[in-house]
Amino acid sequence: METATGGFGQKPGHDPVDFDVLSELFASLPVGIYVWQLEDPADPAAMRLLYANAASVTATGIAIEDVVGMLVRDAFPGIRDEVLRIKHEAAMGGPGRSLGEDHYSDPRIGSRTFSTAIVPLSGRRVAVVFSDVTAERLAQERARAALEADRLQITGERDRLASAVAQAAESVEMTDADGRITYVNPAFERSTGYSREEVVGQNPRLLQSGVQSPAVYKAMWAALTSGIPWIGDLVNRRKDGSLMTEEAVISPIRDEAGVVSAYVAVKRDVTRERALEHQSAELVRERAIIGDTIRSLGAGDTPEVTARAICRQIIGFRRIVAATIYLFELDGRAMPLSFVIAGEPDPPLLRLPRARSRFLAERAAEGPWIEPWTNRPGHPYNRLLVGLGNHLSAFAPVRNDGHVIGVLVVDAAPSVNEAAMADAIPAVVEFASLASALIGHQVAGRTEHGRGHARIARIIKRGLFSPVFQPIVNLARGSIVGYEALSRFNDGVAPDIRFAEAEGVGLGRELEAVTLETAVLAATVLPRTAFLNLNVSPAMILQVGVLAPILARTRRRIVLEVTEHAIVEDYAVFHEAVRALGPRIRLAVDDAGAGYSSLRHVVELRPVFVKVDRALVAALDADPSRQAMIAGLKHFAVASGCQLIAEGIETAAELAMLRALGISLGQGFLTGPPMSAEDAARAGTG
Repeated sequence: METATGGFGQKPGHDPVDFDVLSELFASLPVGIYVWQLEDPADPAAMRLLYANAASVTATGIAIEDVVGMLVRDAFPGIRDEVLRIKHEAAMGGPGRSLGEDHYSDPRIGSRTFSTAIVPLSGRRVAVVFSDVTAERLAQERARAALEADRLQITGERDRLASAVAQAAESVEMTDADGRITYVNPAFERSTGYSREEVVGQNPRLLQSGVQSPAVYKAMWAALTSGIPWIGDLVNRRKDGSLMTEEAVISPIRDEAGVVSAYVAVKRDVTRERALEHQSAELVRERAIIGDTIRSLGAGDTPEVTARAICRQIIGFRRIVAATIYLFELDGRAMPLSFVIAGEPDPPLLRLPRARSRFLAERAAEGPWIEPWTNRPGHPYNRLLVGLGNHLSAFAPVRNDGHVIGVLVVDAAPSVNEAAMADAIPAVVEFASLASALIGHQVAGRTEHGRGHARIARIIKRGLFSPVFQPIVNLARGSIVGYEALSRFNDGVAPDIRFAEAEGVGLGRELEAVTLETAVLAATVLPRTAFLNLNVSPAMILQVGVLAPILARTRRRIVLEVTEHAIVEDYAVFHEAVRALGPRIRLAVDDAGAGYSSLRHVVELRPVFVKVDRALVAALDADPSRQAMIAGLKHFAVASGCQLIAEGIETAAELAMLRALGISLGQGFLTGPPMSAEDAARAGTG
């Protein structure tokens, strides 16, 4: 999609509309603008969206590219027929009109209220000018409640609504049509320092600070006098002369004749929030400086040199007296890669005690934190840190591939309080992220993460696993029609835990590939008429270059089992990969009913088999709800052209009920436990 001058989205292929004169105005207006083209005079719904300005995205939350070029019903399915009729009349040369408020519901944005005007243009085009007034209507309701509370106060008839308005945290201010203040609530008095008596009858200009451009107020009144609410920040001055920033929603109020008769402003003091945003911008600037310094490091620098450079940058900031990057070594002890003190030589690098190391490792797994420094006689740097006057420290985890491998510690000067240290936490986290990126992979071998990587690599290299095969049986005849290949690890660790560990250390695909290849080769001795089910992750299926040579080692029919809770991000790409694996390959969905139910997943994958999890099969004979669920899955399978395979059959009663429900295939310890390929071959031919 091309973008026209001034923030309008233009759909290629349509006649351009000349907005050169108006583009600057449109770009500055805080209102959405859509331009529609009537394509069929006889059909009010035959309108196509030609333009949408940038403010329309702010007003609706719907991206320009999601609607420009679409017909009205497709772009906005919730549009009312009355609105279509008015648009049609305007496009056909009618006068156009203001809709006042239009209530619109859409699953993408929920229910919203818009202030809307329809303006005819030439060439059967019509412009729709709108703004989201949902929040403003709420503000108006609050203002009306405040007025009612004031009336009840005068008459002595207070009620709970008046009390709520009086106690509201937001400042409420009302003026008449000439801009004279007619009402303020107590929150206004608290935030500005002015009493109600001092401001009623005055113009809100008495609050202006003089630090904002006059253009801000011109834009505000241009919107308000046009009947359009205005939302923005106002920098005002309190009675004591101090500045405050208020987030304001100012709305016009119309009388019964539709004429603007008053204005209501609901304002919230955001002075601290804006200060924090400014501080955040400063932190971004500081991190950019640090990034430039880190990029200047040599490619061959050791982790120690890199860590020291990071710590040197940290202590260059105000009120930081020391910075340390610790690494959790294989024995669990925390060993500093670098310890830098402001204005002093680097101290010797000493391991922390086991108890302190264990605390840091466990706490770092939860994320960054702040803690006071207390006298710790067993700490190797206790005397040094006490001498520096440190009383507060900030911590952030250093990670590699998502695993905590160390921690960055920043020690504050005596003048730093806890609030200031909390403000510094984002920068500390950023420093830790830089350390993770620059040294994480280099030091991974020294950490528990490195130990896990080495363990999985050893399993892969030495083949410390073996495949087993569980028969898939025709339940009516008792004959074996296929086998599911499973992996067993020599150390007895459960397969799901071992594969999750491999994934965590970045060797998931490698372990999956070697176990698949071993299973395919071992299955050679199984009866040739039986198909072979292989548990395969979606990520492995997408790696056609890896998986295809493995599957090419057998001419047996192959069924790839994809668990129902596995994520498939793009089904079209997934199916293309399956087709590339060859015509013998079919799909099965595993774990149906295990708590990850997604019929869309099943429908999108179009499997030949859906495996019913043991959770539904267990005690099936005594549970009508399970029977009903499996009957429903059976109906779904028949309608979608696939077969059900019941998993985990352990009792004769479960088997009998499955037969009664018409389930033709199953597997479990009752029909045949997992066994070696040789034992499975003998059982299949016996």
